[in-house]
Amino acid sequence: MLTLAGYPGFPHNPDLYRKYDATLIRRSCSTEKELVKAAENADAIITALTPIPRSAMQKMKKCRVISSVGIGYEGIDVEAATELGIAVTNVPDYCLEEVSDHSAALILACARKITRLDRAVREGKWDSTEKMEIRTKIWPPMFRLRGETLGLIGFGRIARTLAPKVKGFGLRVIAYDPYVPREAADELQVSLVSLEELLRQSDFVSVHIPLTDKTRNLLGISQFHLMKPTAYLINTSRGGLVREDELCQALKEGLLAGAALDVIEPEPPLPGNPLMKLDNVILTAHSAHFSNQSAVELRKSAEENVFAVLAGNFPSSLVNPEVKGKFKSRWS
Repeated sequence: MLTLAGYPGFPHNPDLYRKYDATLIRRSCSTEKELVKAAENADAIITALTPIPRSAMQKMKKCRVISSVGIGYEGIDVEAATELGIAVTNVPDYCLEEVSDHSAALILACARKITRLDRAVREGKWDSTEKMEIRTKIWPPMFRLRGETLGLIGFGRIARTLAPKVKGFGLRVIAYDPYVPREAADELQVSLVSLEELLRQSDFVSVHIPLTDKTRNLLGISQFHLMKPTAYLINTSRGGLVREDELCQALKEGLLAGAALDVIEPEPPLPGNPLMKLDNVILTAHSAHFSNQSAVELRKSAEENVFAVLAGNFPSSLVNPEVKGKFKSRWS
């Protein structure tokens, strides 16, 4: 078994490795040539961010399963894997509490301008009767959270975990997701609306969709023009969903009040990234997923998916269920 994940702590369960007489090989591959050399005889691959294209898979002689360490799997050519009889798995229940907590924290930080106030105090700008900088430059406008509207782009597991949490603060919640049945939203008293309606109505827009060819650059200047000038954009999903240059333009022109981004593209930011210079932007270094508990659960689930497939079973987290027939005919 080959891991490209780069996480410490593998193997999580050495008993599984002994049971299947499996050996774990760790590699860091920066090129496709390195990937092919490392994976050509691997029965399974555990990966986080390493791209695995069709051309590399075609040279993998024994690979039966590629296990993504996380919810996303955009680096894996799933169509090619399916054609080649390779199962692809992910960890869809990973970090639901952590990312929803982080999203809620960013909403609160934007609403109460926590980071701007903290920086002002550290710069010696605690208000006096002479300067009044906080009162005149940071406080206005600042609105009570109760009664404001949160728009969720995507209403999957994380968004559904977030909705009840923010309702506790009195937020009204709406969502855009063309793939979710209305019953799922009704159950949480969330209204499903079009993307345009969501952008127009929301005081906070929080993004919770995967990065695909269809969703890349979903939010740009046209969408920002639809939003309220007092609204905030929250992104804890993937940086590629937002056109960052157009977001910077919108923030500078006052089309939005601010943004809180756990993810950008590329990561880490390139030198001179204009987002770093804007006072109304919060950046949190792709940290939303992490807790001590989630890190353990992630490694455990990624490994269990691999051994389930190697044992001839298909886990519920199979990304490409249509692979089953091809898998059985190739590996039986």
